[in-house]
Amino acid sequence: MVTNGITWTKEDIELVEKFIEIRNRGYYVSGEQLTSAYNRILHKNVNPTNCGSCIRQRVSELEAALNRFKRLSEETKPEPLIIVKEEENKELTQAEIMKERMAKVRAAKKNK
Repeated sequence: MVTNGITWTKEDIELVEKFIEIRNRGYYVSGEQLTSAYNRILHKNVNPTNCGSCIRQRVSELEAALNRFKRLSEETKPEPLIIVKEEENKELTQAEIMKERMAKVRAAKKNK
């Protein structure tokens, strides 16, 4: 999924969450692995570093970008469509409605 020009894959999300967890435990992430993900995700071109504060800063930037992505994903998540059938007075999801329609189409084809 793309937000603010940044493409997030499931693997990227898991990797950044792993970096955050390592940082929060007080340890350092591999500078090369972090920089590779940092450059790919944020579309940057920085060199790997062993500087502790630089590594923490990169993890923080990735964390901020991930939090923005998650917030935007939640804001743009569509509400589930629920339709009430008056004759039966029951709620159906869009998937259930489609199943019913397909069943009716199959039944009509059999009757021909």
